[in-house]
Amino acid sequence: MGARVGGADVTRLLKQLWIVIGAVVAAFLVSWVIYMPDANERGVWRSQTGGQVITLSQFKAQLYSESSASCVHQLTFPAHLKLVELAEGATVQVTGETLYLHADGTLEPILFDRTDALPDTCGAFDQTANAQDVFNALWAAMDEHYAFFDLHGVDWDARRDLAPTGAPTLTDEDLFALLSETLTGLDDGHVQLVSPFNGFSPALPPSWLPEGDRQVRATLNQIARDTIGTALTPVELTGIEFTLMPDGVAYVLIRHMGLNAPIGATEQTAMAKAFADVAAEIETANAIIIDIRYNPGGSDSVAFGVASHFTGQPIDVLTKTTRIGDGQSVPYTATLQPFDTSPLTQPVILLTSELTGSAAEILTMALRELPQVTTMGQPTSGGLSDILAFTLPNGWELGLSHQTYRTMDGTLFEGIGIPPDVPFQIETAPLLLGEDPLLRAAFARARDL
Repeated sequence: MGARVGGADVTRLLKQLWIVIGAVVAAFLVSWVIYMPDANERGVWRSQTGGQVITLSQFKAQLYSESSASCVHQLTFPAHLKLVELAEGATVQVTGETLYLHADGTLEPILFDRTDALPDTCGAFDQTANAQDVFNALWAAMDEHYAFFDLHGVDWDARRDLAPTGAPTLTDEDLFALLSETLTGLDDGHVQLVSPFNGFSPALPPSWLPEGDRQVRATLNQIARDTIGTALTPVELTGIEFTLMPDGVAYVLIRHMGLNAPIGATEQTAMAKAFADVAAEIETANAIIIDIRYNPGGSDSVAFGVASHFTGQPIDVLTKTTRIGDGQSVPYTATLQPFDTSPLTQPVILLTSELTGSAAEILTMALRELPQVTTMGQPTSGGLSDILAFTLPNGWELGLSHQTYRTMDGTLFEGIGIPPDVPFQIETAPLLLGEDPLLRAAFARARDL
């Protein structure tokens, strides 16, 4: 027979529950007082490179997308700075009249200057905003911040002629088609237009890519797994799978540069610790194959977390600048720090293709600076910039490339991709048969190292 709970016991339990709830609420309110923006941090801040405005008050933080044609509210979040740091990995620091925003996933802080007030033009988006205002906002955002018109041979000024005139009434579908046409010709996967009903990028797919498979990256990764012929061990919270073959060759598949970082941990630290488990399992390998051929990217911090296991000393691996008007910001030099004093020093073959994008290209830039690494396959996609996000007046989202990454000798790979040390053409026919000639060639090369 189970014990019965009397009315007095229930009352006592409820009182205890309310005491606990009250204590939690009181602790949270106290912590908010401790971690709310201080007087030096409150106010209105405009990005030094343009495009973003932040307002900080005691209780609320707001982010706006700004161009000469519009200023639209993008995001609101609680101004509990410790909560933001724990949940999103973002921190703020004010020195003089400059605010430094460190956002997890990027390599360098974003700098903001204090400004007197929020511009009068800033406000919430309106789903009924007219087509002309939406077009003008997209055109201005690209005109003022996109970094690679010349690289793609696009006369952006001429695209202004596509603007709807007068007070046009276009359906959402027609407006989306018009904006997509305006962006066409920029072979850049980081140029993105997103509405509630559709998404578009003008980036062109590789010529060898099989058509008709919406999950093509997953399909291609599965072909690689089938070629390995043995089960891969997944690394929890990451896109990594790996195995150590009996012949002494380790295979590491990295499907994406994302990470479900534990609360309070930065992505770079979390990934470095996660990859430590991989490093421990493959430290006896004779050679290592890292496969990022179909990796669309994610976080630069995750890329550096992986790369940190392949160097025993700090090494400068790239520089990056951000477009400011007709010029560029002061170059930021990204330094790869070692995870520990016992890095993986075996020969590494890094496999890349035209589907290797974004943060996966940042991993490629970092690893190719190390003496034990050979890249093999195809040039990468050539989309290295971070994405500057704009909210358009009707609430649709525009993403664009505003940053220029270069190697330490000043080479630019945007638009053309990072060339491999060992070229290997990927062809459609073998893939349609479920075959992976490049991976087989990489294993043959690894066994001879």
